[in-house]
Amino acid sequence: MMPGERTRSSTPLPPWVEHPSLTSTMVPVPLTMTSMKTPPTLAEVRAIVPPPTDDTDEVEVEELLWGPISPAVAWEAGSGFPASSILLKPSIDPELRAQVLAEVPPDVIPTCDDTVDSLVARLSASSFLEDSHVQMSGCLKRRVRLNATSYSQPRRRSWSVQAAAPHTDDDGDAVSTLMSYTAFGRQAEDWEAHIMPRPVFDLGVELWRIALPFLTAESRAHPPTACQLLLYHVLFGGRMGRHRDNYNTKQMKDVVSGKRTRASLVEGTPMGREANSQAPNTCVLIWTEGDASMTFSLSFPPRSSPKARRDDYVTHPIFSTRLGAGTLLIFTPEDDLFFCHEASFERGESQTHRMAFVFRWLCEERTFRQDTGKMKPKRR
Repeated sequence: MMPGERTRSSTPLPPWVEHPSLTSTMVPVPLTMTSMKTPPTLAEVRAIVPPPTDDTDEVEVEELLWGPISPAVAWEAGSGFPASSILLKPSIDPELRAQVLAEVPPDVIPTCDDTVDSLVARLSASSFLEDSHVQMSGCLKRRVRLNATSYSQPRRRSWSVQAAAPHTDDDGDAVSTLMSYTAFGRQAEDWEAHIMPRPVFDLGVELWRIALPFLTAESRAHPPTACQLLLYHVLFGGRMGRHRDNYNTKQMKDVVSGKRTRASLVEGTPMGREANSQAPNTCVLIWTEGDASMTFSLSFPPRSSPKARRDDYVTHPIFSTRLGAGTLLIFTPEDDLFFCHEASFERGESQTHRMAFVFRWLCEERTFRQDTGKMKPKRR
């Protein structure tokens, strides 16, 4: 199927993929009402249950762009592991898409007249973006404001459903109890979260409905609880470096060697002095918008050197795909364990930016200031 086609096909999925519901029938789940003014809550999201399924029917897939990668194809490409993640081009209501994009202020989107300096100046003054501090030049102890640089890292905005009603705490601050994502390499004092806008929540519910047959049991239970917007700018050479989200190399090696099972990896990876906050064995749904596509790649250790360092991992075209406006990447925990992943613009990209709406199932509740979104430290 050629990119850009808008056809529906009943696609048999390969039996090696270890998801018991991969042959279930899609049953529409009504969207929550976008006209609702109240913020989405944790109770609301947990009350949305998946529809009944009939395991004898095939899945209707609309424009399957990439994946899954079978063991035989993976072996030919040099990988000892198959890949179960997939990329879809689903149909999303245009009005809902417009409402979601309206939540992103124009001042964080590049214009054709922008220079590196003018874009840095505007992002540096933005109250929408998280004001995080990153290592200067990537490896030194000194930290600088990311938004005041032209570094290639994505700029972020984190949203969450409300886990409890907003209130005034003992310090007199107006606070919200939200789900926290403990991003690797970020200082805890930089962690932020804001109440999720209703259109973003509705998009997450709709993407969950579309992705249901491909999700783990833990992710099928209810829609995602949080969304992090990642903004990549072509002027900055935007990219996401090679990494794992929820596992580390030692955990992968322990599973490969038989010391541990993947199901036992529930302790998370230490991130910012705290354990990882994504619920174990859940997927990640990545919805792309913007005028520029990025290449997403899985990398893996050479079969001849299974203990290779992450920097020595290899990639292959079969393990790469293009994430563009209107695509949905369903990223599985299996692939997060056995592969590293990365994303970058093609050299000479003539457009301006990519937005990635990254939906996750989080399990850590923390307190955040309503005015700044900054996390308040736990009282000892």
